[in-house]
Amino acid sequence: MTGLADARVVIIGGTSGIGLATARAAVDAGARVVVGGRDPDRLEKAIRELGPAAEGHRVDAASEVEIEAFLRRLGTLDHLLVTPSRLVPAPVVDASTDQVRPALDLRFWAAFHASRYAAPHMSATGSITLLSGIAATRPIPEEAVGGASCAAVEALMRSLVTELAPIRCNVLSPGYVDTPLLDDFFGPARDSRVAAISAALPGRRIGTPAEIADAALFLMRNGYMNGHVLTIDGAHTLV
Repeated sequence: MTGLADARVVIIGGTSGIGLATARAAVDAGARVVVGGRDPDRLEKAIRELGPAAEGHRVDAASEVEIEAFLRRLGTLDHLLVTPSRLVPAPVVDASTDQVRPALDLRFWAAFHASRYAAPHMSATGSITLLSGIAATRPIPEEAVGGASCAAVEALMRSLVTELAPIRCNVLSPGYVDTPLLDDFFGPARDSRVAAISAALPGRRIGTPAEIADAALFLMRNGYMNGHVLTIDGAHTLV
């Protein structure tokens, strides 16, 4: 297990939810943190919260051009976490391609482009952590494309392990987590849906961003973790 003191940790999608929680944890661990996000206001707020050990840059994770420029401008880094995702609930038989395409495009292509453009700048002992979700293996109603995007990221990671060696590559697969993403997914029914999901879980609650962040730091620190999907879901896949 290696420490993160003075390591340069880059988080794309680091201004809210799991990304921001991981940025906080990395700063607390002594890392030099760079967060990238699309919204200037959220980016400024995140940097104020994280303090002098962090810096922020605007980057649209849906844009290959912006991701490439962002990573080229940063130069060397040790660890990369890519979190952007989008949930677009729609039944397969009713959804239009234009409606559901963003759910696949954002998660998969952000992971693909960030990995390819970060790799030349990474230390040999560095790591890439991508984000999928339990929908890759446990179907979620009206989230067929979201599940496919999670599975695609996991397949991508397995190829990156060999192509980018010795850089380590892993995937973090959360269950339901209390982040703003659930607001978009459930809408006005958020509270009732979360209550129902919580009641079905053995721990009677969904996860917190801090708990997922702890797992993300484990994947960065542990030099023997490579090529794995780490599921942290409160046993959701069992029940």
